Amino acid sequence: MGTFSSALDRPARTAAVIGTEDEAITVAGTVAEVFSFPAEAGAAAGTAEARLDLLSRSGLFGISVPTEHGGIDVSNTVLAEVCTVAASRSAALADVLAAHFGALEEVRSHGSESQQGTVFSAALAGGRLARASARRNGESVDALPLVASGLAWRLGGEALCTPCARHADWLLVPAHLDGGRSAGLLLATRIDGLHYIANSCEPAKGGVQPAEHVLFKDVAIDGDTLLHSAGEAHGVPRSLDLLLEAARRIGAAREAMRHLLDDDAGDPIETGRLAARLAAAEAMAGEAGRAIDAAQIGLAGQHRTNAFLAAAAALAAAEDAAAALRRAGAAPAGEASLSPHLAAILRESGRLRRDEHRRPPEEEG
Repeated sequence: MGTFSSALDRPARTAAVIGTEDEAITVAGTVAEVFSFPAEAGAAAGTAEARLDLLSRSGLFGISVPTEHGGIDVSNTVLAEVCTVAASRSAALADVLAAHFGALEEVRSHGSESQQGTVFSAALAGGRLARASARRNGESVDALPLVASGLAWRLGGEALCTPCARHADWLLVPAHLDGGRSAGLLLATRIDGLHYIANSCEPAKGGVQPAEHVLFKDVAIDGDTLLHSAGEAHGVPRSLDLLLEAARRIGAAREAMRHLLDDDAGDPIETGRLAARLAAAEAMAGEAGRAIDAAQIGLAGQHRTNAFLAAAAALAAAEDAAAALRRAGAAPAGEASLSPHLAAILRESGRLRRDEHRRPPEEEG
């Protein structure tokens, strides 16, 4: 398929087959532990490239592939939970997964039958899609322009991409055709004209995974790479992006809550209040996942509108919960701003959550 075909110098992969939604969440937790503590996971997982290979072989990249293409097509609520579990241990892993799942949804929504067959088969075998965010003069822009060249186009510019994009199989790049029409470009990550600036995808000091800086220098583009109608304002791919962004914030909030529950000096009322905020965000993310499920099969525009509104609300709630937990140790709210009844309930729930968090596994029933 022209420049759309996968890089020929990549070895063929064999990925595990994940058969249920519960298994997908369990596998996500196992992989997240490896990404969180690479030095303790053994020499085989000691480098970023080795960890990414483990991720490819885990089967997670194929869990959202539609059933008609051989996948189990997990619900979007489960897809969000997979990203949440990942984010609670490794922000980099969550970024990689969210970018891949979002790009697969672009292919599902806007790809041709041939593109879908190629990409979905690759994902089931452990193939990965990364995503690019266009830049110009150091600032974010919506898309990179395509310049007509005969019956094809040429692409130039720069982008920031999913961490370790060079180790992915395809890169989804937002572009503008003549007349400003939006399109997505599915580019193999090792084609002429793609230049990766960084020399390593290992985490920087402090554990932060840097975005991959990529330059596009006169890259030849043909029609096989185009995803038409990409970029619609309230389409399913954008709603899924918002949900997975919310999931990553919820994952970070869960980790912050874990530390709060470990703090003997923590205020039970504040613990209960923050736990309620987090639970509300989780519930809204579940509702957004169900709305996106409906939009994927529904033909009415209202399905897509409902999905977008639910995903936006989930993101707002997730950011609120995460921000509140980030501020948690600074100044507990105390009882003054609460009714006596609510203060009592929050105190009770905060103590109960702390007790449950600290209960030895053998006492759990």
